[in-house]
Amino acid sequence: MLKDNIIAELKEKIKQNPKDIEAYKDLANYYVDCEEINNALNVYKQILEINENDFQALNNIGSIYFYKKNFLEAISYYNKAISIEPNNYISYYNLGNVYGEIDNFELAVKNYKKALELNGNSSEIYNALGYLYKDFEQYEKAKENFEKAIKLYSNNPEYFINLANTLQILNDETSAIKNYKKAYDIDNNNAKASLCLANSYSSIKDYKQAYKYFDKTIEIAPNYYSAWICAAIAYYDNNNSEKAMEYLKHGIELEPEKPNGYILLANILIEEKRYSEALVLYKIAAKLTQDNTKILVFIANAYVLSGDILSAAKYYKKAVKKAPKDNEIKLIYIELAKNYIEKKMRG
Repeated sequence: MLKDNIIAELKEKIKQNPKDIEAYKDLANYYVDCEEINNALNVYKQILEINENDFQALNNIGSIYFYKKNFLEAISYYNKAISIEPNNYISYYNLGNVYGEIDNFELAVKNYKKALELNGNSSEIYNALGYLYKDFEQYEKAKENFEKAIKLYSNNPEYFINLANTLQILNDETSAIKNYKKAYDIDNNNAKASLCLANSYSSIKDYKQAYKYFDKTIEIAPNYYSAWICAAIAYYDNNNSEKAMEYLKHGIELEPEKPNGYILLANILIEEKRYSEALVLYKIAAKLTQDNTKILVFIANAYVLSGDILSAAKYYKKAVKKAPKDNEIKLIYIELAKNYIEKKMRG
């Protein structure tokens, strides 16, 4: 009701003065806040009908098209904004984001660097440039840019997490943990920072610290699916299958449409020789992934272990059809069929 009243008031304001661009912007921004993106887009376009050179409207329309993944339109509007204000860094930064999203590395770097020429004190641009280098596996450059972002603004936990993620790839786990810890110290209710810390401690087999931060993550965000799954993996790696299965089952309850919980739980059941239970879970995962080749092979293997060779052959055959160029699966299937035929012939 409050929302309807605010929108009605803003529209009345526009009605009273149809050329009041600021009133249009207030309405468009309110639509954005309410996540009514299409309504916001229409209002921003009305602004351009009054003033085709409105820099803010051009940028905001570009950002809406970027959000809608209409990248060509986004680029078009950002370029129009640049033609109006060629020395405003924000349009170049936005263009860098678009080109990064469509994997045009060269143009993304070019626009980020142009944005930095115009505003070298933006930690956000350095962070974005770091992301880009990381996505394109230039990890030292990514590290350098994340460090610059932190130097400019050291109170953003996301920057420390990004740097730590890169350090992990560079196999510097000790420094990664230090940076995850800095992110957590800035905001100890940041579930992402807490989970990253837990996973890092788990990777170096410091399970006491790992469980502490898994528990903290779940306390912060009880419905955080990844926290339950990662904690389950840590318990399994520490030879606690019972606890691992408990956490996996809870993860599946939270996100029944995600396949990896079923697969991990089935893998544990296979080790415990509970083949029929594992098969049920693998088949759910296969359905969720539209018969992913790897999962079809898991099912076939489970049938082999349970002694049902005909069913195993059926699923290996399915896997071969899904991945006809995978010679390893072909060889397993052929060998299985050959052994089965020879066994039958021996009678």
